[in-house]
Amino acid sequence: MFAQHITVCKAYTEFGTPIDIIYSQNIAVNQTVCILLNAGNKNISEKTITIFIDLNSNGVKQNQFSRSYQIEKGKNWFASNFKFGKEGVYDIYFTDEKKTRLGFIALIVGSPQQTKNELPVASTKYLNSEILFCSNVQSNTPVNIFQNVSLKLSGGSIYIFIRNNEPFFTETIRAVITRRNDPASEYNESISSKKYQIERDWTNAYFKNKFDKTGDYKISVFDENELLIKTAYITVTN
Repeated sequence: MFAQHITVCKAYTEFGTPIDIIYSQNIAVNQTVCILLNAGNKNISEKTITIFIDLNSNGVKQNQFSRSYQIEKGKNWFASNFKFGKEGVYDIYFTDEKKTRLGFIALIVGSPQQTKNELPVASTKYLNSEILFCSNVQSNTPVNIFQNVSLKLSGGSIYIFIRNNEPFFTETIRAVITRRNDPASEYNESISSKKYQIERDWTNAYFKNKFDKTGDYKISVFDENELLIKTAYITVTN
């Protein structure tokens, strides 16, 4: 598994660098955009990935597009173009061969009414941030990074490590954890929402969390202004 980031932009270079990033996450109907998945400094290890574009209509997800792609060996990015013909709020994400999500981003097409909490918009200063799950942190470095955790082997305890390429410039971060019961359901079970004090010049932050039951979990981290820093997903098994 690789640390992933999805960017919506108008174009991209031959090296996978986005051109004219759409930071507002709001585009016009019938506009074609590029959806760029980037693995940072690591190559994409999956041989096949699938993109899903779902229209979120009053809490009901309607898939508008899905397609699987073979990934060229040694490549750390992938791009797909899509024309949004309907107004609404869209969920865009990639999955690997095991149906594990590799990234997620929400996009407004047209001008549907949304509240700030329903659709947080990531700040440009967090463009290259990532969340890592690990068993310990030593010398400000995550140790034993993983994507799944076992209640039997670890008691459900993990460290959630947030890394950014530049200072966070925030004195607090808020971690929101939600859960879904099965792959077909939404992350609608609220688990916790906690704030943590950090220093404004920090580029890394972490905290410990204990999961009490199995399931798929979503962790979203926000800064002091409620701007989304990053969202990541983890599966808890027996």
